[in-house]
Amino acid sequence: MLKKVLLNLLKAFVAAGLLWWLTQSGKLNWEVIAEVRRYPHRLLLAFFFCFFNLFLCTWRWRHLLSARATRPQPLTGLFLVNWIGMFFSSVLPGSVTGDVIKIFYVRKKDEAFSTPFLLFSCFLDRLMGVTGLVLLMGFFSVLNYGTLIGLSPKLAPLLKFNFFLLSAVVTSLAAFFFFPGLIRQTLNQLKRFLPKLKIVDRILELWNDLIAARPQIGWAILISIVVQFLGVVIFYLLVSPQFVTDLSLDLVLSFIPLGFMAVAIPIAPGGLGVGHAAFESLFAIAGEPNGANFFNMYFLVVMLFNLLGFIPWLALRRK
Repeated sequence: MLKKVLLNLLKAFVAAGLLWWLTQSGKLNWEVIAEVRRYPHRLLLAFFFCFFNLFLCTWRWRHLLSARATRPQPLTGLFLVNWIGMFFSSVLPGSVTGDVIKIFYVRKKDEAFSTPFLLFSCFLDRLMGVTGLVLLMGFFSVLNYGTLIGLSPKLAPLLKFNFFLLSAVVTSLAAFFFFPGLIRQTLNQLKRFLPKLKIVDRILELWNDLIAARPQIGWAILISIVVQFLGVVIFYLLVSPQFVTDLSLDLVLSFIPLGFMAVAIPIAPGGLGVGHAAFESLFAIAGEPNGANFFNMYFLVVMLFNLLGFIPWLALRRK
């Protein structure tokens, strides 16, 4: 218990330190938040996309749960549970806390939903989200490589890193969907050489479950690409009026997903501090001086939407 408290205090200290450094260096201007209110139509559209994205995330999770479910899972109920999870992920350090809350609500909906399976479904849901980010970012990096290099030669190392991630993900997906037997044979050979290593049996069992769920995982990846695209659209809607350079949506799709990956690191609620530092660096490479302020606008709007999850939490808690 003490270890967990100290870890959370350390995370809060790191987040506060990053925010203090950004504020003191002049890279984070809290007064810029008022700029969001100057474009109410963009704000309303951003909230609409937040709702739609939550619906898509719920649909993706239901696809993964269907691999084990013995009865249909109502999308509305899962939508509310997902929103509650986002609420707790926003008020507590790291996104894992929200997943634990989601498991608490879902585990009794189907006798086939064991706690290990639900934990794995949440992990796989997160993994599909990252996969969608990499595929989206890699595609637009390839599409706009010449334009981005012309915009700023400093983007070259970042684009090479994007290509590396894209190659790794595409290779892994090809092995998973088209050559599953190769991985199974490798695991069986490892089991033969290390018969006493029980973890090999568990990995092999897990791999067989994954192969059986390939259709659900395929749908989850496609949904993830749309989810991540809309996430970048929300960001762009809120901050693009503040750009001092000519950055179009298809250009920022080449590096904003990398910032989202940094935000996913469980350091502070909603990526507070970490996201500010990451987006400050990414936009600086592209020639934009206000990356931390851009993330601040996005952070506050998304945080406000997530905090509305307390409404279904109170309703279901009472029930």
